[in-house]
Amino acid sequence: MDVTARQELLRKLGERFGSRCKPAAGRAGALATVSPVNAGEAEYLARTARQYSVKLSPAGAGVDPDLPEPAGDIVLVSTGMMRTIRFPDDERVAVEVEPGVLWVDLEDELRASHRALTVYPSSAPRSTVGGWIARDGLGLGSFAHGWLKENVLCARVITPAGEPRTLTGEDLDLAVGAMGKSGLIVHATLKLRQTRGDRPFAATFTAAEALQNAIGSLLERHPPLWHLGFMNPPMARAMHSQERYLIFGAYPASGAAPAENELLKALGQNRGRPLAPAEAYRIWGSRFFPVVPARPTPSPGRILIPASRIGAVLNHLRSIPGEPAVTGSVSRDGSALLLAFAISEDRLQTLPADAEIALLGIARTVGGDLYHTILKQRAGLSHRR
Repeated sequence: MDVTARQELLRKLGERFGSRCKPAAGRAGALATVSPVNAGEAEYLARTARQYSVKLSPAGAGVDPDLPEPAGDIVLVSTGMMRTIRFPDDERVAVEVEPGVLWVDLEDELRASHRALTVYPSSAPRSTVGGWIARDGLGLGSFAHGWLKENVLCARVITPAGEPRTLTGEDLDLAVGAMGKSGLIVHATLKLRQTRGDRPFAATFTAAEALQNAIGSLLERHPPLWHLGFMNPPMARAMHSQERYLIFGAYPASGAAPAENELLKALGQNRGRPLAPAEAYRIWGSRFFPVVPARPTPSPGRILIPASRIGAVLNHLRSIPGEPAVTGSVSRDGSALLLAFAISEDRLQTLPADAEIALLGIARTVGGDLYHTILKQRAGLSHRR
């Protein structure tokens, strides 16, 4: 882009968005960061950018490994000011939400209506609705409800041509997991679940094999658990719990009896030891650890593996110098997302490159791969359908 065209574009954006159009200093190719407040402004932004052959890219791209690094002349788009939440009808089986809402804020907002999200990311204190929809993924609630894509009813996007488009059914593949390629997500309708509260649980095991067998039993019987997570001894230590292999999660209070019966069976068959309710609540209260809004979060190695091989992977990780601290989530489809952090003096740190290479090698030996690699593969398969 020549200097004259650049100045003209920035002038137009400045006139429309005022202080919400800011230079994107320090980013090659970025012209500005713009913060629309509604879908109409996003539409204007897309059409204006197209006139100058400039691409729009989410402000988080290049920082999040699941989003492609922007290239060429671009305008970064921040949706942080698009935070409307509303119920489409009195039944409240779904919620309509704009992309800049943080998942943790959305969940808090819903609780007053005895509603809750079916799934949300473990990074909920810092992840936006639009950001996770662009990636898809597994998270809290995936044991009962699977991938995020299975829980989005509708999405509205502004295409690169500046046209609004409403997506439902199979067309949702153009938005959910599309890594932003199909345009800006400006609105989504999400499934909800009714709830009068969730009851946390946690239990320890002396060996990875016992933890594996318990997870396998729960996947086979599929009791009404909402979430099933796990961690290895270094992660349990970092969370100031017993330094053992650990499963944790929550189930709806309305389904307490069958959930508790199946949990007791799985624990009894594998010498699992349930933790006291107070400790289970404490662990559940730390389910976002180490993600907090106030400080940067260390970057974990992330792999997706068959849930049937969790124990094998945890055993393999013991051979890595300075065994990583691991936590993960189990999905109803039999897959598991595993996050691995370096740990020093009980503090979690970004996993170094050599440990991440070792983690990838372990994942591939059991039929898994890097999480963002599988997300990209899923997106590619969806777009070819």
